[in-house]
Amino acid sequence: MKKIGNGLLWLLLICSSVLGQKQPEQTQRYQISGKIEGLKNRKVFLKSYFHEKEIIDSVFSKDGVFRFQGKMAYPQTVTLYLSPMTDERKIVVQAGNILVKAKAGDLEHAQIQGSSANDDMDIYQEQIKLGRKFAKGVSAVEADSTLTSPEKQRRIYAIFTKVESFYDSVTTEFVKSHPNSMVSAMVIKSRFIQANQEEKARESFEVLTDVVKKSFYGKKIQSYLYENEKVSVGKIAPAFTIKDVNGNAFQLSSMQGKFVLIDFWASWCGPCRQENPNLVQLYQQFKEKDFEIIGVSIDDNTKSWTKAIETDSLQWKQVCDGNGMEGQVAKRYLISSIPTNFLLDKTGKIIAKNLRGEELKIALEHFIK
Repeated sequence: MKKIGNGLLWLLLICSSVLGQKQPEQTQRYQISGKIEGLKNRKVFLKSYFHEKEIIDSVFSKDGVFRFQGKMAYPQTVTLYLSPMTDERKIVVQAGNILVKAKAGDLEHAQIQGSSANDDMDIYQEQIKLGRKFAKGVSAVEADSTLTSPEKQRRIYAIFTKVESFYDSVTTEFVKSHPNSMVSAMVIKSRFIQANQEEKARESFEVLTDVVKKSFYGKKIQSYLYENEKVSVGKIAPAFTIKDVNGNAFQLSSMQGKFVLIDFWASWCGPCRQENPNLVQLYQQFKEKDFEIIGVSIDDNTKSWTKAIETDSLQWKQVCDGNGMEGQVAKRYLISSIPTNFLLDKTGKIIAKNLRGEELKIALEHFIK
């Protein structure tokens, strides 16, 4: 049996955070125990992900009674589950004793005691459930044989935009109503930082109490905001040289004197591909007004990249170094997720970030006279 405490300690000692901050050592103990009615003598599993590393612990229950123990330095979200993994419950683990009361086949509705952070996370998860209902509309659109492919893309994009806007709103309001909760910092990180929404992350961070700001997750947010100052609105966009689709060297400086949208995307990125028809339309509308787009792909498969360019009819400059997120341009612009974009003025200054759909159109109409 692989102990989760030992696994976590090993990971924390050798891994650095995605923001380059050294992980603290584990100093606090936790215990998750309880009873699952109807389970009898079966294995219970506990799973977590740390920096894309999966850690699984397991124990044999006796008449449904189980117990996990380990060490931690900050609250973590773990998944308690039975095999097969269709019966599960996510738990925010804090230092101390956490008690679980559940029924086999219905772990999702298990009662959790001893973790105030878990109580707050339950509130947040309940609030975002409506967004999942919106997302189910995508399957209906995909299955509708009466719709053309462009119309399907348009409708799916509209659903995607609605869901994303809803999640952002729920997260913002949750943080405002829970400024002293560790979960607020956790959802700022998972919702806004993961999506490179710097301004929303900054605005929500300011709402937090000093105690939460100084917590592990609070410091993560601070580190992200500090690093992103280098590519924030008002800064000159970092220079770069990279090969284009024809293998020729392309320099960002060659676009001086034009409004430029630097669009980070990939052939495998669904939201990116759904946004492409909108970019095609905007490019046709503004290309004669000193406006250009630079598509920076983070593909590591150049064949998939070039095929996507042709399929989506992308007529603007396309560049890629084939190194994915480890590419020099992606690193220079601190890209952790896509789609991400930067709008530059004629001097190369960043004047807007992460605009899509109608928001991007409005911005272009405002800046490009």
